Amino acid sequence: MQKNIFIFDQNKCVGCHACVVACINENGFQAPDQWRNIHSSQETHFPELPLFYLSLACNHCDDAPCLKNCPALAYSRDEKTGAIIHHPEKCIGCKYCTWACPYDAPKYNPKTRIIEKCTFCNHRIEDGLKPACANLCPTGALEFDNIEFSREESIESSPVAINVGSKIKIEKLRKKCGPEIDLYLFEDQENELFKASKKNKISALKEWPLIIFTLLSSILVSLFLSEKTSSFTLNQKHLFIATGIFTAVFSMLHLGKKFKAWRSIINFKDSWLSREIILFSMFFACVFFDFYIIKMPLLIAYTIGILFLFSIDMLYKIATWKWPLKIHSAQTLFIGITFFAYFNEWYYLLVFIASCRMTIYIYRKYKLQKQNILLSILRVSSFITALILIANSTISIIIVFVLLLSEIIDRVEFYNELNVPNPTNEFSY
Repeated sequence: MQKNIFIFDQNKCVGCHACVVACINENGFQAPDQWRNIHSSQETHFPELPLFYLSLACNHCDDAPCLKNCPALAYSRDEKTGAIIHHPEKCIGCKYCTWACPYDAPKYNPKTRIIEKCTFCNHRIEDGLKPACANLCPTGALEFDNIEFSREESIESSPVAINVGSKIKIEKLRKKCGPEIDLYLFEDQENELFKASKKNKISALKEWPLIIFTLLSSILVSLFLSEKTSSFTLNQKHLFIATGIFTAVFSMLHLGKKFKAWRSIINFKDSWLSREIILFSMFFACVFFDFYIIKMPLLIAYTIGILFLFSIDMLYKIATWKWPLKIHSAQTLFIGITFFAYFNEWYYLLVFIASCRMTIYIYRKYKLQKQNILLSILRVSSFITALILIANSTISIIIVFVLLLSEIIDRVEFYNELNVPNPTNEFSY
């Protein structure tokens, strides 16, 4: 099938950034990041050896992750040109598409508080012209054409190991002619000195509002389901509702366009972010009815509460996890079950879930190369302390505080250990 694609020849690129300048001139000011980026690479990581480059922007994928995962449906596809178009008037600035895209194409602009990205120079293609970047490349390294391009060729050319049907054909480096360089001359140098720091799209520092939102959500769900299940009683129902409202407002702090938050529920069909927000609303509607109008059936309360916590965990399925198991001890469903078992005084369940989570935690720490030992010790010791206190006491605020401390540490580590595919990390030295 014929497609409009970029063609990039690594053998010709000299890293002059003419394509970047052409993009800015054609599309206007771009801040703080350019829509097109030049990535440098050198397998040996030695400063005296040649660099190689990759010019990359949006690849307008067949299965575009940005389009699929955007909760506000701020993306669309031009069926004629194949371009993935971002609609700024629909964007809520949630930045979820920046997590989803493996090519780091969507850029968040803190001035406009929305996403910007490469347009494929759609207006030029419609006029029979090349995109500005390809048109002004002085070495012919970046080209544009309408040719047959199979899915297999797309996978082989993809600069990031992910199958989304990217529309870029990369001519790999050919075997160099001329004298060989004896790399043993550099064997005493420490390679780590020349490696650039990795760029992380997700971190606890950046996403602290989400840490608070997910922890409060887990506790609120466990409290409500405990009240529905056993003799456990919620005496402060007004406080519970107020906390729920606070949690909802807090979850919007990371949005660029907070007054457009209502658009976040539009893409329920494909986006887990939309599903999470809808299920959050359904859960608190269920709580409100149960408290003030009519008691909700236990099955409905359980179903909505569990699905809500499950939807939070599914938000992070787009990440490339840094540990072997696709499961984490700090997932919200595990946190919810832990507090549920504690509030109901179901100590056999509590010991079981605690044992499973600690096993996962220790295994993950064993597999990870880099870790914060002090934080790990604090996490394990606080969790063990909570279990010891539980064994010698009934429900108390001190136990809840110690248990919550261990969960905060685990959740912070969860965000810091997540990784999203990124060409800067895959390609750069």
